[in-house]
Amino acid sequence: MTESIMVELSESMQMYLVTIARLRDNGSPVPLSLLADTLSISPVSVNEMCRKLQDQGLVVYQPYKGALLTDVGDERACHILRRHRLWEVFLVDKLGFEYGEAHDIACQLEHATSDAVADRLDHYLDYPPVNPIGEPITRCGVPMPSMTTVALATLPAGLRGRVIRCDSEGASQWFLEEQGIRPGAWLSVVAAAGDSVLVQVGQGHVSLARDLAKAVQIQVEEKTSESFAMTQPKVEPNSMNEERF
Repeated sequence: MTESIMVELSESMQMYLVTIARLRDNGSPVPLSLLADTLSISPVSVNEMCRKLQDQGLVVYQPYKGALLTDVGDERACHILRRHRLWEVFLVDKLGFEYGEAHDIACQLEHATSDAVADRLDHYLDYPPVNPIGEPITRCGVPMPSMTTVALATLPAGLRGRVIRCDSEGASQWFLEEQGIRPGAWLSVVAAAGDSVLVQVGQGHVSLARDLAKAVQIQVEEKTSESFAMTQPKVEPNSMNEERF
């Protein structure tokens, strides 16, 4: 049923649903002025489209407050965002695009991707939890699992995990990205001693200063996380799981 309804929605309608999902904050209505600025569309056109979406049961429009997604609208937005972010991962990790280019291409591919193709793409990419800039990839209709992350600097040799986010900027951020250390990437700790950590990313090895390794947050691979947890203090789940998008 979801597939057929998705086909009936125009690309413009899908764009509105996704944008509302991205802009919402703690369940508050998204102001139409903000929606208009984000989409670079006139307030009058935004008003008209929100009323159309409300007629289809996808949006609740509150005059002078803004627009909220209904449960049905939220589900549609989830499907579109999942496809978009999966394509971003594929384009960056498999084809070597820069994120900005990947985002623009994914905006086109998301509308032409069926659920069956998205499922196979998800499987091929080994079910990435985040896109290349750390935004979560939600499996629609499936609760997001608790995501506990730890700093790369705390991991002993022999552990493998996936990068969830990098709390760095400037030259440090550029260096990590150049080495392939970005959200969604897998890496293994080869050695950890003194003031540096040696990791394997793909077929290469990278030595990171321990201070920089502290900025890289890792989700430890499931089969190794239990043994690691026995030797580490409890870490609270990443707050990003409190947000759906």
